[in-house]
Amino acid sequence: MNSMMHNNIKKHLLIASSLILLTCATFAQNNTSSPYSMYGLGELRFQSTPHNSAMGNAGIGMLSDNFLNTLNPASYSALDSMTFVFEMGADGKISDYQNSNKSASATRANFSYLAMGMHVNNWFSAGFGLNPFSSTGYEINTTSLIEGIQQEYPLSIMGSGDISRAYFSLSVMPLKKLSLGMKTSYLFGNQAQMQFHNLIDLGSSSITNETTDYFNNFYWEFGVQYQIQLKASTLMLGAIYNPRQEIQTRRVNTTSNSAGIVLQYEEESDGDFVIPEEIGIGFSWKKGDYLLVAMDAGMQMWSDESYDISGVDLNNNPYLHGGVDYLPSTSLRDAYYKKVNYRLGFQYAKSYLNLREIQLDEMVFSFGVGLPIRNQKSRIDLSFELGKIGTTSKSLIQENYLRFRLGFSLKDTWFTRPKYN
Repeated sequence: MNSMMHNNIKKHLLIASSLILLTCATFAQNNTSSPYSMYGLGELRFQSTPHNSAMGNAGIGMLSDNFLNTLNPASYSALDSMTFVFEMGADGKISDYQNSNKSASATRANFSYLAMGMHVNNWFSAGFGLNPFSSTGYEINTTSLIEGIQQEYPLSIMGSGDISRAYFSLSVMPLKKLSLGMKTSYLFGNQAQMQFHNLIDLGSSSITNETTDYFNNFYWEFGVQYQIQLKASTLMLGAIYNPRQEIQTRRVNTTSNSAGIVLQYEEESDGDFVIPEEIGIGFSWKKGDYLLVAMDAGMQMWSDESYDISGVDLNNNPYLHGGVDYLPSTSLRDAYYKKVNYRLGFQYAKSYLNLREIQLDEMVFSFGVGLPIRNQKSRIDLSFELGKIGTTSKSLIQENYLRFRLGFSLKDTWFTRPKYN
């Protein structure tokens, strides 16, 4: 290995290590403002990139030929030989919440994911990275009663926290057109809820109750893809399976007064929190390098689990995702706008939460572009999602939102020896 190549690898590893540390620190920030995130594991997050999200978060049957498809670990087999792919991104969300008589708005933005992948040899590829698994963030201002005298006082309930996923993926090709993939992730993070009892007007010291749940454990995902070569196009079939797994949980309860004096502290093992099994299937159809159509369908089996929360039931959450990617030209001689990827997508999903006998649902329309840089080897991806989740029926809350994502996909050729005449 010559010194130029050695220095190139060292440079990329240094950049990657720095960004991993940055991402770990950033994932500790709040990534949602949804009131529905107060239940269970919070708002479950898709581990998709702007490329996927612009196409309705479809990807189970899509290859990772020019980007890292984190939705199916089997897709990494399609990475170009001797190519290293590095991706990172940020996202933001503008939300409007409303019920039958009130409304509110919220805005947030964060660094969101980091991913790397490489084709090791003719039958083996690997990838690793960081992305969010779930997020919690809400604030509720209400009143409560003192038992016995039936006197009201202000009560504020605030929740925050995130569960992150650090993962390693591998993909093998036992047969020419068959890819098998496995992803092992380490889930880590916490959720905290603080209840502030404002008793000042009642002549008493205010009381703060804080409950923090700490989560950690390994999580396994499996995928398969099979390629069918048609006369003038390619059909790719894919499937994923994530078995039922448990996350270890530790709970800490702290009660303190307005002077900061701890009145009560207890720490306990809160048992294991179950993540139910998930099954998904998908396909993509590709016509040359200019047209890609993809669609996914799947379900996570929440109905067999329980949170033991009054008024909240869990239901299976089926989902349907689909999208299209169009590239007018791959010629370097054409105008820049012809070398841009144009994407459209949609998604519909049922939430795993059933509140007041209403199973929440979510509908999203998305669009985006892939802007080539460095002679089309690398790309800047942008996606925009217009979505609605929830309802105003039975005094529930409906969220209308605009989510935007920005991603950078950088490709470089490694392990090649330059030739000199």
